[in-house]
Amino acid sequence: MSTAGKVLVVLILLASFAWIALAAGVDQLSRNGNAALAKAADDLAKAQEALAQAKTDMIHLKDQTTVRQEAGDQQIAVLLSRQNDAERASSSLKDVVNALQYQLETAQATIKEAEQSRQQRSTEKEEEIKALADTRAEVESLMAKNTELTARLQSLRTEFKKTFDSNVDMVASSRR
Repeated sequence: MSTAGKVLVVLILLASFAWIALAAGVDQLSRNGNAALAKAADDLAKAQEALAQAKTDMIHLKDQTTVRQEAGDQQIAVLLSRQNDAERASSSLKDVVNALQYQLETAQATIKEAEQSRQQRSTEKEEEIKALADTRAEVESLMAKNTELTARLQSLRTEFKKTFDSNVDMVASSRR
């Protein structure tokens, strides 16, 4: 037999073993699936019975809850009515207190603004007095400087006139 034939026989033999193993696995899965299916059917039947009992219990519990809620609602309505009466009385008192507090705050704000205005006017007066004194001192300084500069101007004019006259005389005498 040739080598290719030997290899082919070995491959066919291995494929046969693989098919046998796969067929055994499929059979085992089928058995496990049927057992799980039977167990699931039993669990479904038990769950349906428990569901029916739970529905009955829930209806009974809802009835009890409704009765208790109605009793609670009546008590709440009575308490809310009493609370509203108390709030009305409290509201009228708060209105009076708020009006008085507003008047007090307005008076305090007016007093505070008047005090600030008085302080500001006092500060402005002091600043104006200081500015007036500074301005007067500056005016006196400028007047003294003006007098000095006017005297200097006068002396420079006199000197200029003398120099000019002297130059005119020198020019006239040099032309002769």
